[in-house]
Amino acid sequence: MSHNYLVPRRSFLRGVGVCLSLPALEIMSPAIGGVTGRTATRIPRRLGVFHKGNGIDPEGWEASGAETEFCLSRNLESLNPFIDDVVVLSNVSNQSKGDHYGAMPLFMTGVQNHSPQQTFDQVIADHIGATTQFKSFQLSAEPVDVRSTTLNSLAYDAEGRARFVERNAQFAFDRLFRGLGDAGVRAELSSVLDAVRDPTAALLKRASRLDRAVIGNYLDSVRDVELAIQRQEADGPVRPHLDEVENVVDLADFPSKMKTMMDLVALAFWTDATRVASCIMALESSRRIHDFLGLKADFHWSSHFEKNATLANEFNTANAWYVSQFAAAIAKMKSLKEYDGTSVFDHSVLMFGSGLSHGGQHTGSNLPIVLAGGAQSGLNTGRLLRYPKQPPHANCLLTLIRHFGVQQDQYSNSTGTLDRLCRV
Repeated sequence: MSHNYLVPRRSFLRGVGVCLSLPALEIMSPAIGGVTGRTATRIPRRLGVFHKGNGIDPEGWEASGAETEFCLSRNLESLNPFIDDVVVLSNVSNQSKGDHYGAMPLFMTGVQNHSPQQTFDQVIADHIGATTQFKSFQLSAEPVDVRSTTLNSLAYDAEGRARFVERNAQFAFDRLFRGLGDAGVRAELSSVLDAVRDPTAALLKRASRLDRAVIGNYLDSVRDVELAIQRQEADGPVRPHLDEVENVVDLADFPSKMKTMMDLVALAFWTDATRVASCIMALESSRRIHDFLGLKADFHWSSHFEKNATLANEFNTANAWYVSQFAAAIAKMKSLKEYDGTSVFDHSVLMFGSGLSHGGQHTGSNLPIVLAGGAQSGLNTGRLLRYPKQPPHANCLLTLIRHFGVQQDQYSNSTGTLDRLCRV
């Protein structure tokens, strides 16, 4: 009777047609058998993978300095506020030549392969994703490139099948937080929070002071994402016959959509809807024109920047913007507090990068890879790690696989693990 305030660890706010996951709370039952009292529920470790296509300009990307005393480059400068939370890798991957069609598999498996094997995130998801609503969740801020599956998917299962990628922010939100696929039902509910108002009030009566702050912050964040999606849908310009154009023109504001995707990953982790998520920020074949940055060349064309200072500047400006979106994801995860005062970021391992290095030469050596993680991530952060002998990228992926508790000695073309990447 002394613990009658406790609620189950896998608790939900349930309303009419709605099932909303909750973040970890003090009043949840202890996770470890035999532990009594108000012992903290174990907060899980999460994996987030953020992919940006078309490679980089090495001159705009390469960090300089020593392992623990280093300076971030033009492309990476938005990560300066989080320099103690990141690991910049240098000289990882020994593949000398690549192409756009095989670059995403290289990023996720370490091998240029047009028929991908199981990707490293799915190896991890098979191990840690069994108890969550989604074993893994895949997002893309880009439309489909019909030329090849390998241009559109990061995640492949054990049978080599591409995992479903959600490109519609509204549908992603519904799947993560509403569980509703029917447009008529969605129309009846102006907000997921309205549907769970009564169960939320009941939960707040049982919650501790710290839990009430976590729940309030959580509901505010969910509402922010929902309002952003609604604004995104409503702000399109009015033109004759626009309603006759179906599934052809996407009028969404790209920076807003990108922010929404970043927020969705953070909220999915916070609510334990999934512990493994990936987001395609830019396809390896992306021809997006970043006009909101004042750029004129499409992204793929600007990646062929050699001997063209104007293109090089545009390419570096676009790459710096994508890094800044990764920085925004870090900031969002830092703002979401767990019941014990830590943040979502503290328990997350994040990987950002591309499956090509030099964008114009299509090389796969010295891949642009940045990892980030907080106090409980287990990463050896605040470091620039150079590997002079160019270990294969699969060594990095195997290191992460083992870091998440998978007892595996080999992955893809790995020759071992990366030293210094994780804390012993």
